[in-house]
Amino acid sequence: MIKSVKYLVALLIALAAVSAIAVVLTAAHRPDADDQDEDEAVKAPSRVVVQNGQTVIRLDEEAQAREGIRVAPVAQTSMRSELRGTAVLLPVNDLVTARDSYVAARAKLQRDQQDLSLARNQAERTRALYQQNQNMSLQAMQSTDAAYRNAQAQFAADEQDARLQLDAVRQRWGAVVTNWISGDSPALEAVLAQRSFLVQVILPPGEAATKPAKLSLTLPANKLVPARLVSSLPLVNPQIQGISYLYLASRAPGMAADMNLSVLIPVGRPLAGTVVPEDAIVWWQGKAWAYQQTSPSSFTRREVPTANPVSGGYFVPGKTFAPTTKLVTAGAQALLSEEFRSHIQQED
Repeated sequence: MIKSVKYLVALLIALAAVSAIAVVLTAAHRPDADDQDEDEAVKAPSRVVVQNGQTVIRLDEEAQAREGIRVAPVAQTSMRSELRGTAVLLPVNDLVTARDSYVAARAKLQRDQQDLSLARNQAERTRALYQQNQNMSLQAMQSTDAAYRNAQAQFAADEQDARLQLDAVRQRWGAVVTNWISGDSPALEAVLAQRSFLVQVILPPGEAATKPAKLSLTLPANKLVPARLVSSLPLVNPQIQGISYLYLASRAPGMAADMNLSVLIPVGRPLAGTVVPEDAIVWWQGKAWAYQQTSPSSFTRREVPTANPVSGGYFVPGKTFAPTTKLVTAGAQALLSEEFRSHIQQED
């Protein structure tokens, strides 16, 4: 009986040992779970393919929703060709001084006018009394006549001084600004309070036959500020050669006196084209790109010319983008990342 028990125990131990060896051998030959996941990831179909030489990104509706992809048709519009000029936001310190000096001269003229009127009345009264049986002495008449002539001379001198001050403003700022000063124009008050800026626009010699009534100043971040023509500008900028005109622009964030800006000057006939919105643009290798939806689940990257910035985007003349073109306006950066992630995987 004891021998039977011992035999049974030995048999159980042997079976346990065989089972343990089998488990070890099976584990040694089974791939690691992480390795298996990586193999499955590598074998998963790529979202990026090349068709007819173009890279196409394919995303189903679920993936598009997850990445926040939104598309919109391009806007059709027309605009005139534009050339670039130089604009300088002019400081108005000397204009403030000129205005204050003219105001003081005008106030002096008003006092001179009153003095002249009093002197004339006194001279006429004294002369009349003198001529009425010498009720006023000859000396008194001569004295009031001299005071009247002095008042006339003072008025003439101060009038000339005020006129010379306006002439100095005209030579510096042009006729329209001179009229602003002499007429207390609200436009001048807006400029002096910096609610508006006077802008010297320098057109390239021979590029523009006529000065445009309106143009656009280009601020940083491609923000456009409209400006309207005021007059020709006699002021010459020795550092920038060209024909100068004076424009008026409403104040916008980032504008400051003495700032140099580029200006877009409309010339020629209107051109038809499309506007690619700023939200559709992604930048890569110093160029602007946009993703076009070529089918409900396919997207292709296209270069966007940036020679004609407009408010909120870029104007692309001609038929580069057809009227039916739909561009990604949200999630374009995710598509760019997806495209170049596939390139990295292929290199690996």
